[in-house]
Amino acid sequence: MLAAIAATGCAFSQALHKGEDAEYRMDYDRAVVEYTKALRLNPDNANARQGLTRAKVRAAEDHLIRARRLAALNKLDEEVVEYGVAADLNPASSVIDEELKATRA
Repeated sequence: MLAAIAATGCAFSQALHKGEDAEYRMDYDRAVVEYTKALRLNPDNANARQGLTRAKVRAAEDHLIRARRLAALNKLDEEVVEYGVAADLNPASSVIDEELKATRA
């Protein structure tokens, strides 16, 4: 049992470190994945929770920018996908929601 607890702690630390590293490299999608892993292993960890929140907002901004670039290239299907990902990452954003609705219309 002690070995399982130690392994979980090690896996948590590794996921948290990978999330921080990905965030530092501005790979926010990877940071979301790693922080999510860390939170599954330790749901009460404030650092992982804050990191995930930051990474989701920044990842959503990246997808919003990609969607706008795709709009300029008239790539509607890809644009909708990017807006959808942005909306999933930051459902509270009225800007993303409005642009997604406008694109679908």
